[in-house]
Amino acid sequence: QWIESSGAPQFKLEYTVYRTSKGFRIMGKIQQDLDTFRMPVDLKIETEGNPEIKRVEVSGPSSEFVVETFGKPKKVEIDPNLRVLRMSPTMRVAVAIRRGEMFADIGEYGEALKEFQKAMEVNRNSSLAHYRVADIFFLQNNYQAAANEFRLVLDGDLEPKWTEVWAHINLGKIFDITGQRDRAVNEYNLAVRTRDNTQGAQEEAAKYLKEGYKRQRTAAN
Repeated sequence: QWIESSGAPQFKLEYTVYRTSKGFRIMGKIQQDLDTFRMPVDLKIETEGNPEIKRVEVSGPSSEFVVETFGKPKKVEIDPNLRVLRMSPTMRVAVAIRRGEMFADIGEYGEALKEFQKAMEVNRNSSLAHYRVADIFFLQNNYQAAANEFRLVLDGDLEPKWTEVWAHINLGKIFDITGQRDRAVNEYNLAVRTRDNTQGAQEEAAKYLKEGYKRQRTAAN
């Protein structure tokens, strides 16, 4: 059994080769990070003769496959021509953001910011990438930088849609923290106006309209 990584960072390939009466059978599994991914992906199988190209359907985080070859497989490579990444800027953005989120989850904020920057190099209007950057700046009490990024969220593609309401709420929080209550109230009202209640956004906005946001004090700050 082998583990191979391709040039496409979201894919991981695991497979086993069996001999059959007509040649060889490769049974394997392709894993990747995106729940909504569904696409045919090429496998390049290096054999003792000419390489063989097989196409398999990848759907969701884990997809099993079986392919047959005549020559004995020496190596299997997934998406050898990087067709998926080259053809789909959206995929490249999603992969970079997902990697950034994974770094942020373990507190590696510098590495996370690098990944989010990669996403923005492909799509500078990615609201989600700007939102994740703003999140990190907010956690670091860098309120001006966070506010700038939340503004870019609102100027971006607003994908996913919830980035709009939560950008307004977080801008409101920043204005409350920095003693600008009128501006905070305006942002909370804009959040209410979206009517988007993703993750309780409307209740959150209503709460801070009634009583301004106060940053929780921790040992770190």
